[in-house]
Amino acid sequence: MAKDTKKKLPNFTTPRGSFVYPKLSEPDYGSKEYPKPEGEYSLKLRMSLDEAEAWLGQKNKEGTTLQAAYDEAMAEGEVAFDKLAVATRKKLGEIKKNDLYTVVYDEQTEEPTGDVEFKFSMKASGEFKQGPRAGKKWSRKPDLFDARGKKIGTGVNIWGGSEGKVSFAASPYFIPGTGAAGLKLMLGGVQVIELVTNGSRSADSYGFGAEEGFGYDPDDYRSEDSEGGDTSSGDGDSGSAATGESDF
Repeated sequence: MAKDTKKKLPNFTTPRGSFVYPKLSEPDYGSKEYPKPEGEYSLKLRMSLDEAEAWLGQKNKEGTTLQAAYDEAMAEGEVAFDKLAVATRKKLGEIKKNDLYTVVYDEQTEEPTGDVEFKFSMKASGEFKQGPRAGKKWSRKPDLFDARGKKIGTGVNIWGGSEGKVSFAASPYFIPGTGAAGLKLMLGGVQVIELVTNGSRSADSYGFGAEEGFGYDPDDYRSEDSEGGDTSSGDGDSGSAATGESDF
């Protein structure tokens, strides 16, 4: 399936979920066995299967749903698969449809927990492939916001167990060599509603919840000098997948 770089990708925002293995503060360069030389930001968002299925049918600002985008990607994949050489199709057998999410299983009982996880990722750097900047390097990072919608400054480590929402663009793909089709969830921005960092635990894990009538806000005790700065890369080439643009 040829990638149409001019086609605007649909954008979506998830409901609140729990972060699993978030790599949002610094790029992940992989390991010796599985290197990621260009770096990658990523996270998995866990939510209940019921909540996920309800969300898949909700329309975004553009009037489409994530389920509709997935169905369209599968239809495009079928067309691309049919165009493969006969020998390749015979070898592969049929198109492989990658799911939008993975089911979470209990490690002891090996039964479904009732939760699922969505995977989001963003390439941290690369090289312009065409246009006047062809050959030049670019870098970017996801935009991070707190519960009030304010940008989170540098130096904040977001750990697993944090909760929030993810803004992303959905990009269809087809891999001729394996016959796999799916929908890549391209990370754009993250709103951290409840932060877990540096070994801290969430309020829920202590049995704490929101209390009415109490108005403590850390911003009320923060000086202007302690405000975090902009999280942009500063090189003028920072981009965001949630704008509906694919990798450069």
